[in-house]
Amino acid sequence: MQVRVPDYTASPRQTKFHTSEAFETMYGGAAGGGKTAAICAEAITYALKWLKARIYIFRKTIPELKQSVYPEILKQMADYMNLASGARYNSQDRVFAFSNGSIIQLAYLETTADMYRYQSAEIHLLLVDELTHLTKEEYEFLKTRVRTAGNQPLKVMAATNPGNVGHGWVKSYFIDIAAPETIYTDVHGNTRQFIPAKVSDHPDQKFRDTYTRQLSSLSDPNLRRAYLDGDWDIFAGQAFEEWRRETEEGKPWHVITPFDIPRHWTKWFAYDWGYNSYAAGVWLAKDPSTERIFLYREFYEHALAASKQAERIKMYSSDERLSMYLADPSLWKHIGSAETGETVAAIFQKNDLIFQPANNDRKAGKNAVHESLATMPDGLPGLQVFSNCVNFIRTFPNLPVDINRPEDIDTRAEDHLYDAVRYGLMNQRPGKIIEPIIPQEALDRRMKYGRF
Repeated sequence: MQVRVPDYTASPRQTKFHTSEAFETMYGGAAGGGKTAAICAEAITYALKWLKARIYIFRKTIPELKQSVYPEILKQMADYMNLASGARYNSQDRVFAFSNGSIIQLAYLETTADMYRYQSAEIHLLLVDELTHLTKEEYEFLKTRVRTAGNQPLKVMAATNPGNVGHGWVKSYFIDIAAPETIYTDVHGNTRQFIPAKVSDHPDQKFRDTYTRQLSSLSDPNLRRAYLDGDWDIFAGQAFEEWRRETEEGKPWHVITPFDIPRHWTKWFAYDWGYNSYAAGVWLAKDPSTERIFLYREFYEHALAASKQAERIKMYSSDERLSMYLADPSLWKHIGSAETGETVAAIFQKNDLIFQPANNDRKAGKNAVHESLATMPDGLPGLQVFSNCVNFIRTFPNLPVDINRPEDIDTRAEDHLYDAVRYGLMNQRPGKIIEPIIPQEALDRRMKYGRF
């Protein structure tokens, strides 16, 4: 059978996606670039070309599969579906079965637990439509299913728009590593490539014109940049749209060059506990003359025991006097030592770090961050971040709002340093000081018993 997709003509950018020689290829950016069409055409072509190929197309939910992927495949496969030698669709299993033994499985990953539905799967071509809807953990798990005992070439191909819970990791994994269309090779020899998509890449001229007019009429310039231009520095649902590294004129704004913090300034430390997830800590300082706050140092470690974390924090703070150490109240609930049953807070106390429980009101904390990012009377923002705090600068702009709770961020994102910062800002904000009023004896009881 001739390998062709009757109702599909690839644009130049789609052609680059189809012909990519990288193991992992991501096609994305602006809305309307023909991403789903490219994903489906790739699946059909692969199924027709290779015997007994196992192709999986993932979307987040079954309704999304039904609304986008399924009708697009039917449209492109119209000729083959009418032939006895062509393909048949099993609606119960969501599988297109071809006469050469190949299958296209329409799959979903609504929750992280759904990963294990595919634990025994053998995937030759893994396709993900709207990759930013997945966490990195989910994507990495699916990649482990890409394997074969045959001769089929193994590939991972995805398409997406900016935004959603996976925006941050997708941007750092595919976008920031190399120039567009450049194949990047990591230290293990694995290759990946980003192919940018724009509305102008859509093959239908009438669609391009109509959709461009619609997007151009959006009142929000940030949304226009995200949807029309595929700008990965701004996206729909971004939690902190006011964040800017610099002004349009190139003037430093929220990110500045480090300087020596004067010794008389108030300094404090705020901490978000983690072991399997990241442990995150931030050092903050307030200028008494302007009441501006500076994030001047960060701590970001993974799979590090509480006692070792305490050592690192003390080492980084050895030459300065901090007015307080704040932490997520859960620090008094997490068991840090299985042998003794000690809480993480107790372990830190044994290492001469006495934490106080921070205010963990998530809505108020998010508002405190917004207030701190705003411009003060002297014309500069209330919070500025030293450029050496690279992990905060990387993760903070990529935080999305929670679609179910718009006053909070999506906690599935990489939010650990953000949490630490909001703890710190709930205590002292630009122009405002809130000292924790907690008797020392109460703190001692909490350390000992895990409660006040």
